[in-house]
Amino acid sequence: MNTATPWITGVRQICLAVEDCDATIRRYYDQVGIGPWAVWTPKLTNTKIRGKTQPYSLRVAMAWTGDFMWEVVQPLEGPSIFREFLDEHGEGVHHVLVETGTEDFDQVLAEATARGLPPIMEGSWEETDFAYLQSEHALKTNIEVLRRSPIFKGRPEPDYYYPFPPPQDSPE
Repeated sequence: MNTATPWITGVRQICLAVEDCDATIRRYYDQVGIGPWAVWTPKLTNTKIRGKTQPYSLRVAMAWTGDFMWEVVQPLEGPSIFREFLDEHGEGVHHVLVETGTEDFDQVLAEATARGLPPIMEGSWEETDFAYLQSEHALKTNIEVLRRSPIFKGRPEPDYYYPFPPPQDSPE
């Protein structure tokens, strides 16, 4: 990746950090019609904060408008950049998930670090690795990048839906 060229090729998701996931997704559905929502308490592995192994847990809700994903994250146990964000800013837009073209995930992390945006929180969920880049001060929001394993077959069945399961043809 050349530092003079853009390496973000698209935005796939916007994410809110919140104290109460269920209350937030209810408001999004009831007040503006975004939903239905799928909600998980994912079993995360390989979790790190600022390069050091650190367990943490989150409640995660996702909904789609067309091909665009909305995500709501509530930190549960352990330190996380979501807890830090809530303590410093209160609830609000925490990050955007970006596409990086055909770049290799490890190369994207190396290039982001070279550009002054090292990963500040990382982990894995099923066949997906994710990293949040330290971009809040420079870019006014955090950026998330991810890598899906070639064996990725979709997210696991959610813990529950609000207010009902999505149609079978949804992008979930």
